[in-house]
Amino acid sequence: MSGADVNGLHALFADACFGDSADALGGDLEAYLARHGVAKEDAEAILASPRRLGLYRQLVRHNVVNVIGMMLERTRARLDAHVPGELDRSVDGFLAAHGPRTPHLRDVPSEFLAWVGPRWRKDARIPAWLTDYAELELVDFTIGVAPRPSPPPPLADVTADRALVFGDPRVIVHLGWAVHELAGDDVKATPAERPVDLLVYRDAQHCTRMLDLTPLACAILERLFEGRPLAQAMVEACAAKGFALDAPVVGGAAKLLADLGERGVLLGARENS
Repeated sequence: MSGADVNGLHALFADACFGDSADALGGDLEAYLARHGVAKEDAEAILASPRRLGLYRQLVRHNVVNVIGMMLERTRARLDAHVPGELDRSVDGFLAAHGPRTPHLRDVPSEFLAWVGPRWRKDARIPAWLTDYAELELVDFTIGVAPRPSPPPPLADVTADRALVFGDPRVIVHLGWAVHELAGDDVKATPAERPVDLLVYRDAQHCTRMLDLTPLACAILERLFEGRPLAQAMVEACAAKGFALDAPVVGGAAKLLADLGERGVLLGARENS
């Protein structure tokens, strides 16, 4: 089989699974295959089991739609309170116009949200904060089901010249709305509009937790997560945010690290080589 034939079959299956082709698959399948330029022998093999392509479409779409709905369950409820059925329509649009590129089903919701987020932000029917809410829900789910982390390296006491060691999974999320403050049962509530930097992590009981960070605390942690020594991270963060590295800042950083230690996020420091 030539490369062109293989590419043609790939395009056929992508359209059959994700395109607006349900009627064609249930109607004149031979004409549908001809429009896609399927080679004669391949078309004959498909036509020998005419229902197989439609069943394959149902299976693939069911898996994709279900994983998006499962990871964005709360988003669906809030979206339906404003524009009923919009999540399903958005998923259909994503599948028809773009479709998954990842080979991993667990990553499809991230691809969907990257595609639909700009469209939701431009849609006057949809609350401006809804995309932020969906992004945080997806992070919440992903952190909650992330694999158990590997054991940490040998640990030392925290000192200014050492890089720190943090537990996984964890991520810092930047949002324009305080969607983490919304109550779970009030689907019509509106969050405050303000810049938010959230540390999202998993505690010892495997529950997802969130910590609202100040801009300076966020800047320090981002540099620490990148592996910079504590003193360097604080100097760079203060310069970036316009703070003097004075006693209140040092004291605030010490309280932050102590809090992270109590939460099980900060494990210790790396041994200097």
